[in-house]
Amino acid sequence: MSNCSVTVAAIQALPIGYLLNPKNVSHAVDLLKEASGQGADLACFPEAYPASGEEEIRRAARDLRICVIAGFLVEEGGQLYNECVLVDSAGRVVGRQRKVHVVPGVEPFARGDHYIPMETPWGKIGILICIDGWGFPEGFYRLHEAGVDLIFNPCLIFRKKPQKRMSLLGRVLDYKLPIVAPNNAFWSLRIFAEAPGLPAEGGQSLILAPPAFQTRDEIEAFVKEATSCEGWIIAEGGRDEEILLAGIDLQALRHTRSIWNNCFGACFP
Repeated sequence: MSNCSVTVAAIQALPIGYLLNPKNVSHAVDLLKEASGQGADLACFPEAYPASGEEEIRRAARDLRICVIAGFLVEEGGQLYNECVLVDSAGRVVGRQRKVHVVPGVEPFARGDHYIPMETPWGKIGILICIDGWGFPEGFYRLHEAGVDLIFNPCLIFRKKPQKRMSLLGRVLDYKLPIVAPNNAFWSLRIFAEAPGLPAEGGQSLILAPPAFQTRDEIEAFVKEATSCEGWIIAEGGRDEEILLAGIDLQALRHTRSIWNNCFGACFP
């Protein structure tokens, strides 16, 4: 692993009309070009975006030499799945993660059944789709147990932004793992062209990372202080389409976790 510092991009995309509109694919490619031009190594789209066009996204990743996490709606065995795909900079699929927790009566998706750590040039990553990340603890636990260095939490039409913010800050404090959580821009959700659409919502994508404590004294000082963790949100989006960027030193954070566990003991490896 030659370089453990990675520049991540949370792409707060504005869908065009409805999710399965083919125009979203070319727009996603344009946004990837923009993210690549800004220096991103690994870019993540919101949940279920661009929804189709996997081959085009793979081709763009190869041409731009950028790693991409994109969301697709995939039919298999007569069921529809909400799936994120990690594509490397050669355009190859590294792994697929399906949404595990699906809201009954709201989301027309079948459930995935496990969490998958995936290898990148900078370290292992995990993908937790929307409520899999902010709403349930086991995904973070399983991926941390598998030794991931970075979590992506792509979301779609997120109304419960205060809960998401509070929950993800808690996850960072629990596991000392950075989180990249893109949401769609402000928009009325429609999956299919004929759907009526939900009330518009979106925005406030987040990139969070803990301080890279490098000594026991730094950690002990933090524990003794009455300190808010709000500063651990290192980038936050507004309502409109935009790209959030952040550089993260994953090796420094590995060292932080090691020192933290040595200070207090841990049941994790």
